[in-house]
Amino acid sequence: MRKDPFYIMICDDEQADREKIAEMTEQICRMEQIHTDISCFSGGEQMLDSLRKGHPCDLLLADVMMPEVDGMELARFLRSEKNGLSIVFISGNREMALRGYEVAADRYLAKPVSPEALQEAIRFCYNKTQPDEDLLFPVHKGMKKIAPTEIVYVEIKGRKSRIVLENEEWDTSCSINEVEKMLSGYRFVRCHQSFLVNYGYVRTLSALQIELKDGKTIPVSKHRIKEVRKCFFEYMEG
Repeated sequence: MRKDPFYIMICDDEQADREKIAEMTEQICRMEQIHTDISCFSGGEQMLDSLRKGHPCDLLLADVMMPEVDGMELARFLRSEKNGLSIVFISGNREMALRGYEVAADRYLAKPVSPEALQEAIRFCYNKTQPDEDLLFPVHKGMKKIAPTEIVYVEIKGRKSRIVLENEEWDTSCSINEVEKMLSGYRFVRCHQSFLVNYGYVRTLSALQIELKDGKTIPVSKHRIKEVRKCFFEYMEG
């Protein structure tokens, strides 16, 4: 766990929205036990001035459409100056926000923002800053410690989940939904109701299935294929 604060900047020209997002962010970080430093700005120019003076930033939560300097301009500046920064767009204009691919935005959240969506986004972005640490899974007669990067995929086995590595597999009492939360922020995607896949082990992707590097195939749900493609191609391009 990082010792220095997780620096979050919130930029929104609507005061009510800005204050609500800040309040939710503070509550979420307290719940997730994230040591954070939150700064709020009513406009892009004000925030840029702070950044140019050296204010650190790990996560930008920004409205896309603001007068003068908008969220896209802020994101472009941050991308040019900082590597590894996370960007989450929050906006009522979905079409503009979806242009986030131009600056490799991590998430798009529609207004009014739900606490659950914001929590997932913050957790995802925070986990990106963490070193690869082993996770503990409850197994028969104890706990199993494993690095997330060693997990190839996870599948449902009755009421349990089966964790599959390259050379071994074992069952945990955690549900696949619980395992998915534990692996949030790592390179995993839920490709099917019953499967969670590490896309670092994917060889090919079609509309119906994933072929892993060892030749195994895993089904892909029709309603999940868009997200699976997005994750896979971002990984390949990154």
